[in-house]
Amino acid sequence: MKKTDRFSCELRQDTNKGKEVWTVMYDNDKKKQPWLGMVIPMGGGWSPERRCQEIERRLENFREDGLVSLGYRDDPDTPQQQVLCVKTKSSGENCPLLMTLDVGMDGYEAFRATTKALKNEDVFYQSANSGSFGESRVVYLETFLAEEDKLTGK
Repeated sequence: MKKTDRFSCELRQDTNKGKEVWTVMYDNDKKKQPWLGMVIPMGGGWSPERRCQEIERRLENFREDGLVSLGYRDDPDTPQQQVLCVKTKSSGENCPLLMTLDVGMDGYEAFRATTKALKNEDVFYQSANSGSFGESRVVYLETFLAEEDKLTGK
């Protein structure tokens, strides 16, 4: 039987910020681990909790398409803004929108800040992203995924 709702939101202690931060969590059947922290300013009048819940919902949908990686890109619909995005097995070279960043927010810096939780999972992050640790522009997700999620998508 396929598991639903692998993603959830939790308030977790962020030692760098010295406070609790809403964090998207992923349950891969072995453990529940942090994926994305709501640590950057976000527009649209959304609270960090509401933003976390929306990203959780979107990731659940992308999971059905076969999660491949997290990254960032320019957005032709909003030229002054970059977006964090998710590649899936069914999206091909496209990187569907996960969240739009505030005007003027650097995509690389936002990507690094929000994915810090994954980077703190030392072995997992380094095995998923061999190469230059500090300059990675993408997080490949396969090593983080439950077995059933590695098989989803096209």
